[in-house]
Amino acid sequence: MIAWNRHVPSWGSTGTTWGLLLRFVQLTISIASFLLIIIRPDFYLYTSFRFLWIVMCFIITWNGLLLAWEAIFHCFFRQPLLQIEVLMIVLLDWVLSLLSLAAGSASASVVRQLLSSKELCRHNFCVYCQVSAGLALLNWFLILVSAMFNIRTLK
Repeated sequence: MIAWNRHVPSWGSTGTTWGLLLRFVQLTISIASFLLIIIRPDFYLYTSFRFLWIVMCFIITWNGLLLAWEAIFHCFFRQPLLQIEVLMIVLLDWVLSLLSLAAGSASASVVRQLLSSKELCRHNFCVYCQVSAGLALLNWFLILVSAMFNIRTLK
């Protein structure tokens, strides 16, 4: 049997205007982090930067698809949420938040190591990677907040 979530969703959860705004901010930060990491062609030399690039691709895809789905069905048509949909969103948010934390932390530690040797940080390469890692960590926090808001809507 399919369980419908009939109560009013909490602030910031899927199906609310604030939830849509939170997803849009996550998508924007993910795209900024992605663009800052690929702006330098030598990012591919370091495994942690490649990992950050792949994780940002996953997050951009997930947030882009969820943003479109959420905007069409839940904010404009006011369709009620299924419990299984909310559970899927929460689980994928948790996975992506942990991946974003891992990628941001790994990239930040590699940037820290590269900053100790100045000859490896040419042409603002470390600055771009540092900002990209910081945006990944900010994205981790926002995805975690989104997952916590959605957990509150589960029964």
